Amino acid sequence: MKNILSIAALLILALGTTFAQTKRTGKVIPPTPVVEPSKGAPEAAAKAAPVAGKSIKGDVVSVMTYCAKGKAPKLSKDEAGMMAKRGELLGVLSGKKLYLVVNSDGTSAGTKLANGGTVTVSGKIMSKGGLNMITANSVQ
Repeated sequence: MKNILSIAALLILALGTTFAQTKRTGKVIPPTPVVEPSKGAPEAAAKAAPVAGKSIKGDVVSVMTYCAKGKAPKLSKDEAGMMAKRGELLGVLSGKKLYLVVNSDGTSAGTKLANGGTVTVSGKIMSKGGLNMITANSVQ
């Protein structure tokens, strides 16, 4: 008796979920067309003229030290190199703003900051929710 009730409950559950997932209108919904990107002059112009980014100048610091203490000392070449090898997050403190420096693919650019000291980073600057980030085209 318990087996029959269990099977009936599973059957009702299966039919109920199947019925809930079907469309009641009976109309066929066409697939969304794929839009090809336009080819020609606009694409060639975008490749020919690289977007000039902004640049910031500041000190290379440890992001974790800055977050924990609210301030961080400028890192020397040896300190920054050791931190970059360990995979610690390095950033650029410009004035009172801390910038996370990333590569164009979104990975950390810690190896570019491994020389420590004061650097100038050029690239696209983004700020959202109190987080400042720069996509580094060049680090000097």
